[in-house]
Amino acid sequence: MTQFTSEFKSAERSKAPYIMIPVAAVIVIAVAIVWHYQKAHPSAPAGGPIVVPGMARPGEPDFEAYKNKVRIEGVKATIGLNFAGTRSAFIDGIIANDGSRKLEAVELHITLYDVYGKLSKEKTVVALHPGAGLNRNPMEPMEKRTFSVSIEPVEQLWNPKRVEIEISGLKYK
Repeated sequence: MTQFTSEFKSAERSKAPYIMIPVAAVIVIAVAIVWHYQKAHPSAPAGGPIVVPGMARPGEPDFEAYKNKVRIEGVKATIGLNFAGTRSAFIDGIIANDGSRKLEAVELHITLYDVYGKLSKEKTVVALHPGAGLNRNPMEPMEKRTFSVSIEPVEQLWNPKRVEIEISGLKYK
């Protein structure tokens, strides 16, 4: 006759709870940080233009009084091609505040031309505005800051050597 014997073995404890608790804590902390950042720094509406309240426009006394104290210099235009084959224009430059006031926002009207000198594309962008970029503070007097703008799509015959930039709006203290 055969006799079966069995030994009682205590079940090994799973290590999953010891790993899952710290992982869950890290995820909760990361979500809280992202939520707090987005609440403190709201982004511009997707697809819509950036609207800065109190922006002075051409013809207004505040704009005319300060427009000659703001310069755009060192403008460089390059073309890029994404994976879908869409051509994009990248415009980089420097905004110089030569005045005695803090500059909060600068709106630029950018005009692109083709190799034949005909109008290719126009776009108005806010190159400097409150809460944008790494440096969120207004520009101090005599300060310079870089800006970068992309415009897409641009035509194949776009001439990066002919880009016109005009200041179309200012806000200052």
